[in-house]
This record gives sequence, C-alpha cells and structure tokens, in this order.
Amino acid sequence: MTSPIILSRVPFRLPLGGGSTDLPSYYERYGGFVFAVAINIYMDIFIKKPVSDDLVHMHYMKYESEPSAVLIKHTIGREALKMMEIKNKLLVSFNADTPSGTGLGSSGACSVGLLKALAAYKGIKMTNKEAAEQSFVLTRRLELPDGKQDPYVCALGGFVVLEIDKEGIVGIDKPKIASRIVNDFFGNTLFFYTGIRRDSEPLLVSQNRENVLELKHRIKEIGREIYQCFLEGNLDKFGLLMNEHWDIKKMMASEMTNVWLDEIYMTAKEGGAFGGKIMGAGGGGYFMFYCGQNKENVRLALQKYNMREMDFRVDELGARTRVIEL
Repeated sequence: MTSPIILSRVPFRLPLGGGSTDLPSYYERYGGFVFAVAINIYMDIFIKKPVSDDLVHMHYMKYESEPSAVLIKHTIGREALKMMEIKNKLLVSFNADTPSGTGLGSSGACSVGLLKALAAYKGIKMTNKEAAEQSFVLTRRLELPDGKQDPYVCALGGFVVLEIDKEGIVGIDKPKIASRIVNDFFGNTLFFYTGIRRDSEPLLVSQNRENVLELKHRIKEIGREIYQCFLEGNLDKFGLLMNEHWDIKKMMASEMTNVWLDEIYMTAKEGGAFGGKIMGAGGGGYFMFYCGQNKENVRLALQKYNMREMDFRVDELGARTRVIEL
C-alpha cells in the first residue's frame, strides 16, 4: 500500500481594522484589537513520504534536498519540522496564489498550513485554534516581528475579531455579519495588486518605536469603530475611517508609501473613493479602496496605472487538511 498524500489549504486575510495593535510591542502594554476577514486566495501545501530516499525535500520558489530537517534553509519549513519532531523522510511542496511580501499574511498562512499538514502526517488532530497559536510560537522562535493577526484569521476563516490581552491571550469572536453587508463590502470595494513585493520585517520593526506606539491608540479606536460599521451596515463611514487610518499609517514609517503609491491613492479619491489603504505592513502589495456607488468611476480613474484588479470574496472555512489514500 502506498503512503498517503496530505493536502492542506489555508486562506490569506484582509485586515479591516486595528492592524499592528496585534504586535507584542503594543499589546503587551496596552492590549490589542483586530477586525479582519479571510479571503478566497490560498496557500496550498502538499506532503508525502518520499519513495526513493530518506531525505527532506522542500519545493517552493527554490528546491532543497537535505539529509536532515535542521539543514533546510526555508525558515518556516525548518522550524515547523523541528516543532513537530520530524527529522527526515518527507517531501513538502508549497504553492501560493499570491507572492510573499504582499501584505496578505503569507507567513501566517504558510505556518498554519504546514503545522496542520505535519500533524495529520503524524496522525495527530490539531484544531485551527491550536494551529494558530503554534504558528505564533513558531514566528517567535524565529525572532520574526509578526503579530497575532495573521495565523488566527487565516486559520479560523470568515470575519474574525481578536481581543488580545497584555499576556498575549487571544479572545476570539466570529461575528455574524449580515450577508447584505458582506455583499455590499466586496461589491463596492476595489482590490489591486501593485506588483510590488517588499520585506515586511524592517517595516514591522520600525512600528515598535515609542512615538509609533502612541499613534496605534487611535488605530485601535478606528478598528473598533470599523467593526461597528460592519455590524450596523454603515460602510460609507467605514470608507472614511479607512482614509483616516491611512493618514495615520503613513506617519508610522517613511517607507509605508512612496510618490507612486501616493499618486494612486489621490487618483482613487478624486475618482470618488471614500478611503483606502495598502494591506499589511505597507510599502507595496495590495491596495484596497472602498468606493460605495462610485466603483466604476474609481476603476476608470485607476486604469492608467496598469495594476491587476483582484476579485476577492470571503472564505468561511479557514484552514483545512485532508489525508488522501490513493
């Protein structure tokens, strides 16, 4: 009998409010709040036992083949194997719908998906909440400046509210946003891929400065107000709050934006967008603009920038893993 194939799929996420208050430098002093949604683009991971050798094979943008997991250069892959106590005899392949460094939580999706897949490979049941917390442990072991948001939202799926206390304990709520409001949000929002990939680590590290932490108090307040907008269906107000959020976000680091990104933003506003922002740590990746009834005008205004428009929808399932016997 051949060995089974393990398939793991994890959605990426869109931050809607409170982003960056999930970083330890902030929540350990003030507590954090995040409102976000998982979307229908994915990190897919395939694992199986190799047939012809006992090596660790890892396929991603590169290909690695090593006799021991500790020699693997893919940092998340190596650390996940160590945490799950797998030393060799494994083939892992990663495939993502979007590149890393684009602000949609790729490291969180990657680590959640891999940990769940490795648990299934060992016959261990790992819940999505457990995978999220173990994913955060993994990033801390790697000394990455990542927050709680990415692994939790990617793992849990749907709309997610996270209340993070000073000890890092995460309170989770899965709010029931009315389907009409969900349809209005995705139907009246434009998403574009700028084509710019960036290393989020220096941007996240720069957000640990004392003056930046003070700015995050208002970021957290805006996040709570945005959450209420979704509960009440006041998405035009959400767009205006996102505009305020973007103004504050630009004050956190000079690398958050550039002349080209600022021009795109102003063009969208002139076309009728209520507000928008760059996803994640900033500096590139994906632009989101809430347009209300002005979506076509904004789309036409932005055509000259040749960005790729994306059609995002909510993913309700979160992380899932399947063992296939063939």
